Amino acid sequence: MTAPTDHPQTSPDPLELRAHSAIRPSRPRRVVALGVGVAVGLAALLLGSAVAPSGATASAALDRSVRTITGASTGTATGVPDTAMISLGADSRAASATAALEANAQRVDGITKAMLFVGVKETDIQTSNISLFPTFDTRGHITGYTVSTRVTAKTHDVPGAGKVIDAAAKLAGDDLRVDNIALSIQDTGPVVRSARAKAVTEAHDQAAQLARAAGVRLGRVRSIVEERDTNPSVARFAALDQSLASAAIPVSPGTQDLQIRVRVVYEIA
Repeated sequence: MTAPTDHPQTSPDPLELRAHSAIRPSRPRRVVALGVGVAVGLAALLLGSAVAPSGATASAALDRSVRTITGASTGTATGVPDTAMISLGADSRAASATAALEANAQRVDGITKAMLFVGVKETDIQTSNISLFPTFDTRGHITGYTVSTRVTAKTHDVPGAGKVIDAAAKLAGDDLRVDNIALSIQDTGPVVRSARAKAVTEAHDQAAQLARAAGVRLGRVRSIVEERDTNPSVARFAALDQSLASAAIPVSPGTQDLQIRVRVVYEIA
């Protein structure tokens, strides 16, 4: 019996190994490369989104770090009123609404003609209010009707404004009502410019004084805010009867103050 012969193990041919290696697919390498590229792109995107806010924050912090000094002042300038707005009219009473309306229309027509006669322009006369309401007795019964009409007249003859009231009273009689006279300056431009210049100059002087006291110097202006106060002066008159209206009421224009308030913010140099 012949004993089995051990065949020696043969090592693979190097050429065969190189052939097998050459035909292996290289797809995993491309996948890995693609994965690395995506990772790098995402990292760059995240890094960019993280860096942008930090730049904005730095800019905001830089803005907040600017030191400032604020000066505030009120400039006042005085002018002489050259315009009078007169609010007047008539109240008429009658037993019926129709009769009250007719009587009131006659009174207001007379007031308008009187104002035109003393020099008020037709374009400067305006009806501002008309009302009709019943009157009652103590038991709530209607006893009649009252019609009230108000007219506003503008005149540039301020000292002569009393003549307008006097002329209206002569035609409206005891039905005349004078609500008020408002005096104002028609062209406030020169007065406002004077007040504004004073306010800005005084605000600058105040800021400069603060800077000297703090041992610093003023830089450029960062902002200026202005507020106005131009309320006209008003002279009020009670309702006039015929005896009070027998002579022209003197109207003195006096003076009127206009104020401008400013706040000026300076950088510290």
